[in-house]
Amino acid sequence: MKPVRLFEGVRYVGEAEGDKRTYYIFESDDRYLVLGPTRDGYYVNLVDREAPAIISKAFSGQKVTSKLVTAKSRRPDIFHSPLATLNALYAMVALRRARKLKQRQGRSLVFKIS
Repeated sequence: MKPVRLFEGVRYVGEAEGDKRTYYIFESDDRYLVLGPTRDGYYVNLVDREAPAIISKAFSGQKVTSKLVTAKSRRPDIFHSPLATLNALYAMVALRRARKLKQRQGRSLVFKIS
């Protein structure tokens, strides 16, 4: 996909607070864009539009980490790494379908799925 196509019809969804930075979440027709600040600008990570629904269905009411969702997911095409899953969880926070908790599981962030 050409970079120009990534930003066609993009709408702002909200923000998700990480440990060290705030992530800005946008949506398009087929994906979410998670923008993270860097010292000189922003980087963009793409999240499949289906990811929040898949996580909600499988983990509703549970506390999860990105590693747990990646390991238990039956969709390696969407959740191919803990980082990809973490970005999906940040998108869910912006959509108010999850909350980032203060507790940790080792070094991993813990999210409560609504």
